[in-house]
Amino acid sequence: MSRAGKALAVWILISFTLTGCWDIKNIQDINYLTSLGFDKVGQQYRVYVQMIDFSSVAKSESAKPTEPIPVWVGIGKGETIVGAVNDLYRTAQLRVFYGQINSIVLGENILRSDLKDVKEVLDRYYEFRYTPWLFGTKEPIDKLFAVTPFFNLSPLMSLLHQPQEIYKQQSLIAPLTLREFVAEIREPGNAVFIPSLSLRNLDWEVEGQKKPMMDMDGVFAFQEEKYKQWIALPKVFGLRWVEPKTERSPLLIRSEGRSQASVSLEKPDIRIHPVIVNDQIAFNLDVKLSGYISEALQLMPETTLEQKAAEAVKRQIQDTYEAGLRSGIDTLRLEHALYRQNNREWKKLRGQGGIKLTPDSVHIRVKVKLRHSGKLKY
Repeated sequence: MSRAGKALAVWILISFTLTGCWDIKNIQDINYLTSLGFDKVGQQYRVYVQMIDFSSVAKSESAKPTEPIPVWVGIGKGETIVGAVNDLYRTAQLRVFYGQINSIVLGENILRSDLKDVKEVLDRYYEFRYTPWLFGTKEPIDKLFAVTPFFNLSPLMSLLHQPQEIYKQQSLIAPLTLREFVAEIREPGNAVFIPSLSLRNLDWEVEGQKKPMMDMDGVFAFQEEKYKQWIALPKVFGLRWVEPKTERSPLLIRSEGRSQASVSLEKPDIRIHPVIVNDQIAFNLDVKLSGYISEALQLMPETTLEQKAAEAVKRQIQDTYEAGLRSGIDTLRLEHALYRQNNREWKKLRGQGGIKLTPDSVHIRVKVKLRHSGKLKY
């Protein structure tokens, strides 16, 4: 054999020893989950998954699809969460990938029981991340996952996957990520609120038929790492005025049962000052808000309108605070403010039996400044 032939034979033999992409998976051969849900029925765990066709989503970026993008919802059942997941694998047809999950929904029953089983699974499996949005719900999770948005848009264009979009326009309940929940729930004396998702079937219709849409109807409240209760939205209206994330929120001014004006208030500046006198703790809560007039049904001096807006905000904060006290929840996070600002005194009070909050433990001061009145002069 010639020298050239020997060299060729050597290269051929070497090529058989080279590694290659023998186990490569095409992206269309994997089930990508977009949402994950957990709940408990009796002693049985249930795991819910939402899955969409990403190739359909990619096509919809250039033009609106003429047909609805299908949403697949899976339900697994088992004695443990992992058992429920394995039950789902049996009919998944293809490998399931968790790295694209954008939201996690927890059913009320699993919130009431214990989250340690959910945490155990999320912490152990490497594909799970802490970036998804976190929600709670009283609704059947499979019904939530099956809801689709307007105009056959991608299911990713919904409250379940992009809660911050609506929050920028109307800040009522602050969205919460799994990372934020894990970090905040471990903070001593801190209260954490998971947004509650519900289905509303009265507001929108298409072709003469009512279409259900998702809504945030309250919060699931945690205090000292323990679940307390679900609180309806009207009872936590005051949270938005003590939430630094608030972008813009509407406020209706009333007098003697009649509507007088509507204002939009933005980006609250919140200051909590603990005051300790003779081992008695109290708090000064200062809130400053700016905004503009959205609707003027009854003309009044601008300073009067600002004063009425401040009084309405103060009343909502006080109502939310007292509603929390009745359930053992420090909705204004006053104790956590003391923990942060005066840790020595916090430890001292904790050692003496804890901090006892009453309706008179907080003095609320609110200042509102209206910058303009829109396109019309006021």
